[in-house]
Amino acid sequence: MLDLQVPLLAAKALLLLLLFAFIYAVVRRGIGDLRSLPEDETFVPGEGRKSDVQRDGATPYADSLNGSSKLVVEDSDILAPSTPFHVSGDTTNIGRSSSSDIVLKNDDYVSGSHAMLTRHGGLLYVEDSGSTNGTYVNDRKTVGATPLRSGDRLRVGSTTFRYSE
Repeated sequence: MLDLQVPLLAAKALLLLLLFAFIYAVVRRGIGDLRSLPEDETFVPGEGRKSDVQRDGATPYADSLNGSSKLVVEDSDILAPSTPFHVSGDTTNIGRSSSSDIVLKNDDYVSGSHAMLTRHGGLLYVEDSGSTNGTYVNDRKTVGATPLRSGDRLRVGSTTFRYSE
């Protein structure tokens, strides 16, 4: 009986050590995520949001005069349907961070830097930026750079956009 107690005690100690290591990793990751979120703005319904002005100074409501593409909100918990976002330049960031080009501030399913749109050779590609919940094109999870075609549905968190050229 005594020869069984020592291995059982060692197994219990190892299991407890693994449990503490797991809890430490989860708490450390959570604290890191919280530190990456800026607390520099508050959302007030009806007032201007960071997403109302993009880095290039254009508003997402401005129609594309030069034939460039846009994302139009199809379904969202935080944005009004049919809200267009002009996609200009070589890269456009989508995320919860206020430094993103398209800000989805109050969407709990969006990472600080969730996805990146890049333009190569006239085509627009979407790539997940290592988000927790993934980025989807036409209900398929993206892996690597995924090309967008006019009419494709892009889902980031709880927001679904329709891409148009």
